[in-house]
Amino acid sequence: MKRIFFVIFALLLCCGSFAQKAMTPPHVMVVPDLIFCKANGYIRQFNNNGITETIPDYERALSEDPSLHAVLTQIKQLIAENNSDIVLIDLIEAINNAKADHAMSEANFGDQSESIEESIIRNSEADILIKVQYDIAQHGPQYQISYTLNGTDAYTNRNFAPVEGMGKPSTSANPVVLLREAVYDNMKPFLDLMLSYYNNMITKGRMVAFDIKTTGGVNMNTKVGQYSLREQIEDFLYDNSVDGNGLERVKGGNTFLQYQGVYIPLVTTIRGRQRKQGAKDVAQKLVNFLEENGVNADFKIRGLGKVNIYIR
Repeated sequence: MKRIFFVIFALLLCCGSFAQKAMTPPHVMVVPDLIFCKANGYIRQFNNNGITETIPDYERALSEDPSLHAVLTQIKQLIAENNSDIVLIDLIEAINNAKADHAMSEANFGDQSESIEESIIRNSEADILIKVQYDIAQHGPQYQISYTLNGTDAYTNRNFAPVEGMGKPSTSANPVVLLREAVYDNMKPFLDLMLSYYNNMITKGRMVAFDIKTTGGVNMNTKVGQYSLREQIEDFLYDNSVDGNGLERVKGGNTFLQYQGVYIPLVTTIRGRQRKQGAKDVAQKLVNFLEENGVNADFKIRGLGKVNIYIR
């Protein structure tokens, strides 16, 4: 009897160990906050469907502020010291990938509706952004740094773990030294908040917005098999979401459906394997599903959490 108990216990441990290994840790990218970029003139304007938006110019910020990259690297080092499992993504690499992607899209006369910031975030494939804002004030011979770290969902741009503080006065004006000393004690509780948010996504899903438009001879009321196109899309999203969460937040008409945010599983079976899932995976599944039912469609991802589906 004892042998059976120990065998079962060992199997449970193995299963638990496998489950932990199968779940990939969060991918995190550290970036300067928009507030920091605005204060220092590292911004650009983007026309988003007739609305002018101000977005950070990460490349200009890194090239014109020699200390910024060192500051972002210091934050990454503090993260690694506290949790070596977190996957840290390099902002410069994401910028270079976005530039190559943009050049290829231009050469092929592709859709240019995505902003540079969205392209950088999409190419990073980050789950979470840590946005860094800091200021250094001088009081006589001493310097003091104030800072804010904002944990941000890379898919929705929602802040969920703001931490702010102020360092002790120092004779050093080096922002890297000042920031390390100021942030050091707060890094662990900050990461605990960030990981709690990520673990909550594992349970409740990751929110993705869907903008679906018909541009050809079909509309949302067209029969596709037994049901209308609208019903087929709704059923597909229900089957590929966590209990249909988010489907109630929808606007629709004869030629479009706009879902504010559908909660898709963070991990699912893709081509027979358990994998981490992103918006592009669900978009591809939806396009494949529609084509299997005789409806031509393609998709475009904006950033990481916005899916545009075009039904021809």
